[in-house]
Amino acid sequence: MKHKVMNRITLAAFLFLLMFAQAYAQTDPLPSWNDGPAKKAIVEFVKTTTEKGSPKFVPPEARIVSFDQDGTTWVGYLMYRRTN
Repeated sequence: MKHKVMNRITLAAFLFLLMFAQAYAQTDPLPSWNDGPAKKAIVEFVKTTTEKGSPKFVPPEARIVSFDQDGTTWVGYLMYRRTN
């Protein structure tokens, strides 16, 4: 009996949050960044490379990038394997 009540409360809370999630959705993809040329360039780059029909479109399976904490791209270092 106690589990049924807890399940119903959990379900009600989830549905309540789900109904209002859209209202709190962020429109800024980088809300913690200051507006400036770096933020604008990254947002524009992502937009042009992910929109189908764009001349710079990159298919999802070919998209590989990682960023450092300050927003700069992090260059990957290759791990060489010994074959012997």
